[in-house]
Amino acid sequence: MLKSLLINNYLLIDNLEINFNSGFSVITGETGAGKSIMLDAISLLLGKRADTDVLSDKTRKCIIEAKFSLNQDKFQKDFLKNDLDFEKTTIIRREILPEGKSRAFINDTPVTLAVLKSIGDKLIDIHSQHENLNLGLMQFRTQIVDIAAGTKEMASQFSEKFNNLNKLEAEISKLKIEIEKNIKEKEFCQFQAEQIEQANINDENELEELEEKSSLLENAVEIKESLYNSINLARDIEFSAEARLKEIRNLVSKLSVKYKPAKNLADRLDSILIDFKDIYSQIEDDLDKAEINPELLQETNDRIDLINGLLQKHKLANISELKNKYLDLINFINSSDNLEQSLSVKEKEFEVLKSETLEFAEKLSQKRQRVFSKVEKEITGILVNLGIKHANFLIENIRDTKLSLHGFDNINFLFSANKSITPQAIEKIASGGEYSRLMLALKSQIAHAASVPTIIFDEIDTGVSGEIANKMGKIMKDLGESFQVVGITHLAQVAALGTNHYKIYKHSDEKRTYTKVKILNREERITEIAGIISGEKLTSQAIDNARILLEN
Repeated sequence: MLKSLLINNYLLIDNLEINFNSGFSVITGETGAGKSIMLDAISLLLGKRADTDVLSDKTRKCIIEAKFSLNQDKFQKDFLKNDLDFEKTTIIRREILPEGKSRAFINDTPVTLAVLKSIGDKLIDIHSQHENLNLGLMQFRTQIVDIAAGTKEMASQFSEKFNNLNKLEAEISKLKIEIEKNIKEKEFCQFQAEQIEQANINDENELEELEEKSSLLENAVEIKESLYNSINLARDIEFSAEARLKEIRNLVSKLSVKYKPAKNLADRLDSILIDFKDIYSQIEDDLDKAEINPELLQETNDRIDLINGLLQKHKLANISELKNKYLDLINFINSSDNLEQSLSVKEKEFEVLKSETLEFAEKLSQKRQRVFSKVEKEITGILVNLGIKHANFLIENIRDTKLSLHGFDNINFLFSANKSITPQAIEKIASGGEYSRLMLALKSQIAHAASVPTIIFDEIDTGVSGEIANKMGKIMKDLGESFQVVGITHLAQVAALGTNHYKIYKHSDEKRTYTKVKILNREERITEIAGIISGEKLTSQAIDNARILLEN
């Protein structure tokens, strides 16, 4: 249960601290005194988003802190699930910093808002005035049935399956679009890849070698003639270059006996003769290679045109880039094949998950429907007790053949306050006072199933008065025997039934107005309840009535 609440620097609240007790407590105060501000602060503790607009003093951070006394058996699992240390006295703190950042802590461990909400939802159930409108929402009605049927966890599991099914369906649809888009591109890429593959280009230097070969073949006649003449000159008996070099070498060699530098000249001439022989040999080899072959020239040029055509087609500079282009094409083709394989796998997964989800939804629907008659009977009984003598409350389930977030179920709450009127959707027929009594009846019935230790009713008694208000107060008081119940009320009958009575009021000084809170003693309660009865001017009759209400 909630043991204490501390609020600092939050709107009209500068510094407020309240200690809470078990049982049924009531909170009263004039309109605008700050009751809704306190509830908003508690909502922040439960994971509601915040901004710096709530800071009263923009230079200081806002701190909202609550202490809870928790049952270890019930809550330890949730703490372990979120990697938190469990403490029987757990402290939850929320800080809103002037620069706009927000921080949350559970037992001094930083937590995300998602974790804070998952824990907070199991600590406090706040019924605010606008929640009556939720009766018109399918999600809210389904949640109430799930709590009563004990299928809340099962419904959560179904939602996860349903969302996964939709996600998988979206992935399949996306894959199909992508595959359809890739079909034509894949065919073109296969054509391009086959062209490159058929070219059978293995050597990155092939183009340079082909161009060299083409040049040789194209100029074969001129090359052959020049090389042939070179050989003839080298072989000329009368003017043989080799013979003349040998003759020079011999003359210089003889001179070296008398002229030492001639020895070096003779050695250099020996080297020239060796080079000459090598050159002669190379010319002979080149003469053999200089083949006059028009067919080979045509074949070589065709090969050059093929490679250059591929390079120009793909706007590439060389064979290395052409090879990379080929790999890119192959990778795209393979990825397209992989998409089709992924589609096949996902379609099989979808069918399996769809079958599981449909079966799960059927089981969920059956469990929900088992509690319909029980809930209908109990809610109708409470409504009769609350003064709607001919109340008729029904749960209608218009099952759908197609799955939705709620499974096959479309749950409606039907209501009639008169014998002659057929039950209709609550949002169409119920008055304000009937809405309040319906919500209290529903809340009181699902409280034990939901098992949230603290329940806060924010003016759930709106639209009723007299004996009905008294009966509604007694229902909250009875709930207080099993839970910690806090009722914010403007009705004297309800306020008088609280075990503990808190008053929220405004206090002004020279600078500003503050929201304050105090727990009232018996005499203060008499005065407060009398004020609710008679207004600003207390009458003796109102004070007497207040005493009677407290005594009863």
